Amino acid sequence: MKKIGIILAASILVFSLTACGKGGEKTSEPINNVSIEDKNEPVKTQQKQNDTKKDGGSVELPITTNFPMFRLYIDGPNYHYIQNGATNLFNVGGIRFIALTSAKNVEADKPSEILDAYFKDFKTGVSVNCRGYKPEKFNIKESKEIEINGINFWRFEGELIAKTPSLETSFYTVGYTFIWDGHPFQITGVVVSEGQEKEHIDEITRYVDEMVKTIRDKR
Repeated sequence: MKKIGIILAASILVFSLTACGKGGEKTSEPINNVSIEDKNEPVKTQQKQNDTKKDGGSVELPITTNFPMFRLYIDGPNYHYIQNGATNLFNVGGIRFIALTSAKNVEADKPSEILDAYFKDFKTGVSVNCRGYKPEKFNIKESKEIEINGINFWRFEGELIAKTPSLETSFYTVGYTFIWDGHPFQITGVVVSEGQEKEHIDEITRYVDEMVKTIRDKR
């Protein structure tokens, strides 16, 4: 009887161990699936974000500054920043710049008048960044009135005519003028490279068009 009991006990023990082994194989499978999915998903998301930037769908504006003499704020690109009286610059020397112009002693009845009202201040502020040329006038080829975030802008596109004593040239120009709390403001992007490369023109246009969307009276 004792022998029969020992054989039965051994059989039960073997059966229990086999069952446990099968259960262990089943639980390991879903853990591996979750781990793979978790590892892959962020890679796809990151790839999507990189594609968006590559296509030019978004721009980075990491620098926050104010228009000269006013607490009116705007975000700008990671260019060298220069403060110069009534005109401050986001500047890439000898290639392109974006100028912010404003002064408390200047008046304009409507945005389309601001380019003329501010030309002296603009010229003084940007002349050293125009490769030895002195700005003479704007030649506006396209313009339109546009409202962004409740602000009425005059968007202009064309060229900045500039001269030396013996030469004359033109630089691609795009910008906006607007009136805030009774005061005129101007943002002007200019490509001053000799070749007027399309990639620089596209970059300046994209930056200027995005920058005006960030204008606000609080930092």
